[in-house]
Amino acid sequence: MSFFFLDYITFVFFCAMGAIQIGTSIGKVRGLLLLKSRVPSFVLGISLILGSIIWFFLSEDRNISDINGGLDANTQAVGFFLGSLIAMILTLIISSIFNSGFKVTKVDQIHTDGIESLYEQNYFSAIKTELAKWNKNWNQSLSEQFSDLPKGIIYELGIKIIARLR
Repeated sequence: MSFFFLDYITFVFFCAMGAIQIGTSIGKVRGLLLLKSRVPSFVLGISLILGSIIWFFLSEDRNISDINGGLDANTQAVGFFLGSLIAMILTLIISSIFNSGFKVTKVDQIHTDGIESLYEQNYFSAIKTELAKWNKNWNQSLSEQFSDLPKGIIYELGIKIIARLR
């Protein structure tokens, strides 16, 4: 693994972290903000992106062909994926720690599901709330998921799979 690859992952990480902060501050998703207020989070996002661009492109000569020691497309794709994934995971962890005051005391107080619940609480609280709701009504939730399937489709699919395996 080259230092250029690690630098690229670091560059993507900070750009993705900045983009997440800009998006969450514009979208008013308080549960993912790293800072308590939207405006400082927006400024943090812009400075992360600009700082990483300045560092990455001005610290060394990065305009290198892949046959001369640069990154080929596959390596760039892996680096982009890893940098973005690490940025998302760390954003979820750090914002949940910093925004621990957004906890909801009762499960029934949250009226939104999915990512919309991050408007009112942090990520770990949202996971805990969803698991509590699901644990309370797991059979109703499962029946809603499969209620629009035609009758006997599971049985028919099982028969087809068994017939192919014979």
